[in-house]
Amino acid sequence: NEPKAELAFGMHVWPGLPTGTIASRPGTLMAAAETFEILIAGKGGHAAMPHLTIDPIVAAASTIMNLQPIISRSLSPLESGVVSVTQVTSGDAFNVIPASAVVKGTIRALTTKMLMSLRSRVEHVVETTSTVHGCNSTIKYSPDYYDNVDNDETLFENFSKKVGGLVSKEKYVRDIEPTMGGEDFAFLAQAVPSTFFFVGQGSGGDEAHHIPSTDYGLHHPKFALDENVLSIGVELHVNLAVRALKYLANSGDEMASEL
Repeated sequence: NEPKAELAFGMHVWPGLPTGTIASRPGTLMAAAETFEILIAGKGGHAAMPHLTIDPIVAAASTIMNLQPIISRSLSPLESGVVSVTQVTSGDAFNVIPASAVVKGTIRALTTKMLMSLRSRVEHVVETTSTVHGCNSTIKYSPDYYDNVDNDETLFENFSKKVGGLVSKEKYVRDIEPTMGGEDFAFLAQAVPSTFFFVGQGSGGDEAHHIPSTDYGLHHPKFALDENVLSIGVELHVNLAVRALKYLANSGDEMASEL
């Protein structure tokens, strides 16, 4: 517990921004995030005799489709949220209806309150759809969902955006819309005033010389790091650490011009 942390800073590469740029914003930057794993249990049997089974694959397919309208029909158009199914697993033979199916995915929202509301809707859809198909279902969540990442507004305006501007090739920190990406940095941001940055990396690569382009999105199969961004990240880290000490020594006063 000692010495007690007073400020926190973090960053993530961002392929949608040109290499050398830095972006962030005061207030909510990233979403609250939850993961789910749904187990749908039916009754297995021969694929030639489906009437003697309770097919969990059909129930899983219906569940996936029934989850889609949660955002479009349960959420205000003025709110933001995501329910994405990302993995479906069931069976291991072409002539066997399996006894169970597993559906995995994620829920995202810009507030924890909305995240919990969406989670309740997912539970309701899973339960009722499974019942319609004669199946049983259970749903598991991550042990510790991520809260939304909120940048402290005072810290951002008085310090963080100025330090970021010293490092950015543009000499300022770009304003960027909140993203539905989630970050465990949220746990730090809950504890102390914090700022999270996006470091642009989208200008790298030379496909003519077989150097992969670096503007593919995060988790895209062709994602590649622009290694030129590594020194930018180091420079931003060092400046934040050293200048934060002076900022704290000045009792959080607006960053002096000599910094």
